[in-house]
Amino acid sequence: MDARRRARTKQGSAPDTIRTRGNELVTQDPAAELSPTARRILAAARRVLARDGFVGLSLEAVATEAGENKASIRYHFGNKAGLITALTDLVVHDENVQLLKDLRKGGDDRVALTMRMHRRTTLNAAAYRLFFDLFPNVIRDATLWPRMAELYRWYRELDAMALAPDADEEQRARVEVLTSLTVAICDGLAMQHVSDPDFDLEPVFTLYERLVRSALADLGLTADEKQDEEADAGRGSTSCAPAGDA
Repeated sequence: MDARRRARTKQGSAPDTIRTRGNELVTQDPAAELSPTARRILAAARRVLARDGFVGLSLEAVATEAGENKASIRYHFGNKAGLITALTDLVVHDENVQLLKDLRKGGDDRVALTMRMHRRTTLNAAAYRLFFDLFPNVIRDATLWPRMAELYRWYRELDAMALAPDADEEQRARVEVLTSLTVAICDGLAMQHVSDPDFDLEPVFTLYERLVRSALADLGLTADEKQDEEADAGRGSTSCAPAGDA
């Protein structure tokens, strides 16, 4: 690792993993530019987090797991905050890759695509449990807030490109108000699924999809009525009627 990259990591900022290139969202493996030793430390930190939770994620535990010493961790990541930043990127990276694959497949029904993406995230309990271990502790450290803000900005942009890929700048701004809510809903459903795997998400997603379609219609960005009617007919008896419609 060269001096400039090492200095950047010591400031608590891992190499960028998510960014916009033109009108396309791309992702980069957070471990790709790290040395073999740094990758080994990062993999060890992930194992410690999965096994012992955040409370067990000490530099001593990671050093022992990696077969390194604490000085090596500080050399590559600066401090625990730098290590946690890189670990947060690693935890979300694989899921981001799959979400981008889904997004690039496209399709005529963009709301259905977004719901598939959100189902994938919500049902991936193993990955979300790691993120859930990290998140409450990350928000207690103000030095890590910019990284979390960047991650959430990424998710809003991802949902916006899924829902309205051809939106102009003004429309995109309005859509990203909606995606602030879709990201929050996805996170909330994932938390409920992690804590209660038997929780039935299907009627929730049915209603969630209807709400998103309605919101897009209010923004003037909905699919045509025929497509919406076909989507409703395809859901058939699984549709979740609002109270009073039964």
